[in-house]
Amino acid sequence: MDTAQVLHRALQLANAGSIEALVDLYRTAIRHFGFSHFILTGLPTHGQRFEPLVLERFWPEDWMSHYLSRDYIKRDPVALASVVHSRPFTWKEAWARASASGSSGDRVMMEAADAGLKDGVCVPIPVRNARAGCISLAGEGPITEVHALQPVNVLSLTFASRLQLLVDHERRPQGLKLSQREREVLTWVAEGKTAWEISRILGISDSTVNKHIAGAMRKTGAVTRTQAVAKAMTAMEIAG
Repeated sequence: MDTAQVLHRALQLANAGSIEALVDLYRTAIRHFGFSHFILTGLPTHGQRFEPLVLERFWPEDWMSHYLSRDYIKRDPVALASVVHSRPFTWKEAWARASASGSSGDRVMMEAADAGLKDGVCVPIPVRNARAGCISLAGEGPITEVHALQPVNVLSLTFASRLQLLVDHERRPQGLKLSQREREVLTWVAEGKTAWEISRILGISDSTVNKHIAGAMRKTGAVTRTQAVAKAMTAMEIAG
């Protein structure tokens, strides 16, 4: 992706009219560099919970649940490096520095690789109500060479800035107001169906199912599908 293409993509991100459109544009842009997953989050201080600081993600669900249950945020080399760095860095750099300092982050990184997050890049960003924040991008074999860091940095900073503005604009104090399709999808999630099974039931693609789940999670402030279901039930958006 040359400079003109990066600027064009960044302009599209800066002018996205909705969170859904913005996420779609960002995923398309980072796919060019081999990134299939990302998470945008603030980083907790002592006594602060990690889950509420997650602003947006397209992250393997099983890995996210495992990461939260093990409280890996406290020893994740990438998250720890994000607090002290102001420029993009690769996961390998963070892992090497952690290993050199005797950190116990090896297990986190090896289990992430097993979950399909074999390599990645992290872009430190400012996140409101957090001491620091980052966008962590990963994939099976992404481009992480130096020449790719600057365009990924530009795209990610633009994405993060626009997302936080849209979150403020789209905040719904009157209730969740899930769409009909989001309610349908969450209802099937509550029944224990996988994204593939739901796609067959509703006659839509796996990707579309995941998009509706992501939208429901955003509106409920959830970081897992199970949390989204619980919050939607509490708000009487779906039947219990």
